[in-house]
Order: sequence, then C-alpha cells, then structure tokens
Amino acid sequence: MQPFAGIFPIGHPSVVTSPAFPSTAPDGPASEHPPDLPPNRYAKARYEGATSGITRPRLLVTGFRPGSGGINRDMLNLINDLARAGVEVHLQLESEDHPDLALVAPSVQAHVVRIGHGRRVPDRMRAFLTRLRPHTVLSHRDRANRLVLDAVATMEPGPRVVIRVGTTIPAKLRQSNPLSRRRKRRELIATLRRADLVIGVSDGVCDGLRQLLGPAAPAIRRIYTDLDLARIRTLAEQEPDHPWCRDHSGPLLISVGRLVKAKDQDTMLRALVLLPRDHRLLIYGEGKRRSRLESLAEKLGVAARCDLPGRSENPFSCVARADLFLLSSRFEGFPNALLEATALGTPAVTTDCPSGPRELLDGGRYGELVPIGDVQAMAAAIRRTLSNPPTQAHLAEALDRLAIHRATDLYLDALGFGALTRADRA
Repeated sequence: MQPFAGIFPIGHPSVVTSPAFPSTAPDGPASEHPPDLPPNRYAKARYEGATSGITRPRLLVTGFRPGSGGINRDMLNLINDLARAGVEVHLQLESEDHPDLALVAPSVQAHVVRIGHGRRVPDRMRAFLTRLRPHTVLSHRDRANRLVLDAVATMEPGPRVVIRVGTTIPAKLRQSNPLSRRRKRRELIATLRRADLVIGVSDGVCDGLRQLLGPAAPAIRRIYTDLDLARIRTLAEQEPDHPWCRDHSGPLLISVGRLVKAKDQDTMLRALVLLPRDHRLLIYGEGKRRSRLESLAEKLGVAARCDLPGRSENPFSCVARADLFLLSSRFEGFPNALLEATALGTPAVTTDCPSGPRELLDGGRYGELVPIGDVQAMAAAIRRTLSNPPTQAHLAEALDRLAIHRATDLYLDALGFGALTRADRA
C-alpha cells in the first residue's frame, strides 16, 4: 500500500508521516486532505466476521505515548505477533519520537498523523480512517478511545472498534483526584459503552469493567498478555548492565516499573529498612517521583543499598539473576513485570492489589501476597521467600496454567480475523 502524497520516511523503514493534520491552529479550517489511498478491496462495513472475498485483514492500532516506552512491551509483542499471523498492521502516532519502533516488525506501517486538539479533532481522525479504511481499530488509551469512537460515529461504512483496557478502572478511579473523579467516571462509561468489544487483560480487569458499565456494557472478553518468551530468555542470558547483578555479595531484590504514585515504591524502600544490611534493592524504571524516592532512601538510611538506574532496554538479565522480584502497586491490570519475572524463574513478593497479582499467582500459591502499603508484611514475606524460595519448576506451572501462548489466536478471533488468518496459515 502506498502512503499519502507528501509523506516522507522518518527513521523506521515503515514509518510515514502526514502533514495533512497539523497540530497547530487546531480550531481553524482543516488543511487540504491528501489524495485517497489506492482502492482497498478489503474494506467492509462494521466488520463482524463477514469475510467473504477478503484475503488479508487490515488493522489500525492507536493510543501510544511518545518517547521511550511509549509502545510498551506487551503491545510490541501483540503487534508483531499479529503481523506474523498475516494481518496488515498500521500504527497511528502523533509524534515522530518513538524509539520503540526499532523493535516493530518491518511489515508494520506506522503513520505520524498529528491529530492535535480542539473541535476539529474527530474530523481529522475521520479523514485518516476514511483513507486508510481498516476493518478494525484497536485502541488502548482513554483519549485515543474517545477520538476513534467520535470519528467512526458518522462513518458509513466504518471500522469495528475494539478497546483494550490494561488496568482495573474502579481501583484507578478511587486513586484519582476526588474533584475530577465523577467527571472521569462519566467520560469512561460514555466512551466504553460505545465500543464493539472491550478486551480486559485479566479477569479482575473484566470484573471491574462490568461493575463500571453495568447492564449497558458492550461485549467484554478477557485475553491475557502474551510474552515473547524466546526474546526475554535470550536477553536474560546477556551480561547484566548493573554491577550488583554481577557481584552477588548478598540477597538482591529487584523491581521494574514506572516511578509513579500508583506503583508505591515507597513501601519497598521502607521494607528494606527492616531487612539485614546485606540486602540490596534495584528499582528499574523512570518517572516523576524519582527525586522523591531518592530523598526518601536518604532519609531512611538505605541510599547506599538501593539504586534507581533508570529505564533499561534489557532489565531481564538482572531480573533473572535477582533473588526476589518485588511489586508494591496500589492497582494494576495484569502486571507485565511480574509475569516476566515469573517466566524467568525469579520468585516474587507482591501486594494483593486489584488486579492481576492474585490471579497470576493463584491466590498466593506461586508467590506471597501482602496488603497494599503494609511495610511490615512485605518485609516478613521477603524474609520467608528468601529462606524458602519456590523452585523454577513450580513457577513454570504458574505460567503454564495461564496458557498465555494462546493470546495471539484469541486476539485474532476478537478482532474478527481468526478465520482469515487460520486459512492463510493452513
């Protein structure tokens, strides 16, 4: 498929950018639209599995933050898996700042379409969708969800809209600003009820969606996050990027996650105070609470045995060598970092937050669950797990029971592409 006229490459061989939807002067008249794409013989109205005559399905994925990590690992895995299964995958980005595209399969086309802000935003998104003509749009962030649904509301024919939800919304709302909580709740309900299908990444996320949306909820389906196990294990074999992972002079605790309030790394720092002085803690990740956490470590007297090395492209080599993985979140969806640590055979202690950890660890069978924010309980669980760690074979059971290897086929069916891709792969 040829890109829009005037589109030029910006790095990744499959990235194209369109100047037709500028972010400047968002409320002014729309710019001249680029000419239509070549005729797309795959276009269908509200693609509901009516696949007669279609040989290759077309998917648009949207909802990415700019910057490193903006296309997170689970979405990268899903995008590449769908492309390998025969789906024609397109990404809609609003910025050229996406270093993660280096990990995207070459067949995937990424379009930088600056939708911008203001009253004309749905028009700009509608124009892009009209020219791309995907069968299905998969969206996974709140703003992108609203934009897509507003755009397709007046499209005939229009694509099927599937929304992927990666967190437990009621728990997230409870942690939000009370002054804006009701407004956010109303907006989420109004948006999600318009989707053709909502995919939750865990049973807990799906339960939260049903609680939020009530009887008027659209179809809701649980699909666990897939892992690129071969890649994770290959990266785990590389030389660690931190000296503590090479010099095992005492128990090494590790955590991977954004440095934000929801992850509550304060609890693990306070738990470290209650542990012997040879215990060290590595927290991989970046975020706006870095300075607060560094100050807290100094105040607690644990700065010398706690390090925040930032975001790493390969935390797996250290996760695999650590004695214990820690998660202290206030809420989650289905925590990827905990899933990855389990896949690498690293024992875990985690808060029993909504949702994901209890589901992944089968109620504590495969790792200790502690109350949210309970420093004493976390420190005690760390001691118990280090003194009697589960075997790697036991942790492998946790992964096997989730059958995450089926995620790609389940997504293909949910997106309406299952019969097509199975025939193509037969």
